[in-house]
Amino acid sequence: MNKNDIATLIHFNFWANDRILTACKRISAHEFRRLHTPDPGWGSLRGILVHTLDTEYGWRSVLQALDADDILEADDFADVVALKSRWDIECAAWFDYVASLSDENVNLGYGDDPPNGLKVCQTILHVVTHGIQHRSEAATILSGFGQSPGELDFDLFLREKPEFL
Repeated sequence: MNKNDIATLIHFNFWANDRILTACKRISAHEFRRLHTPDPGWGSLRGILVHTLDTEYGWRSVLQALDADDILEADDFADVVALKSRWDIECAAWFDYVASLSDENVNLGYGDDPPNGLKVCQTILHVVTHGIQHRSEAATILSGFGQSPGELDFDLFLREKPEFL
């Protein structure tokens, strides 16, 4: 992979996150926090989204060799506005991180054993696909509330953001 591929994937990821968060603004605070059945693993829509944000934050911190001892918890975010505010910070941090990459270092290993570990691009791809899974769960819940986020497909992102073609 190259830096442009990585930048496109990260921009897609945050574009799709924004569509989910926009739909979340159209539901009640109770619906946002309410336990959901069947539980896809994080209790509530808020829980799913905080887990997704925490994963983005955690992996970026690992890739940048930063202290990532903080774990974001659903109770840290009273509402969608608080969650969106923290996600905007994470988005900016990811964009800055991706801007610092080169074609060479996206394909290098990192961590304690770079030659035998995951490559930067593989971990970033994991972050994006992880987000896809949880956004689909969130979209299902939102649709159940009558507030579908609409299509979250990569090709729609490319049509809306032709600068990434």
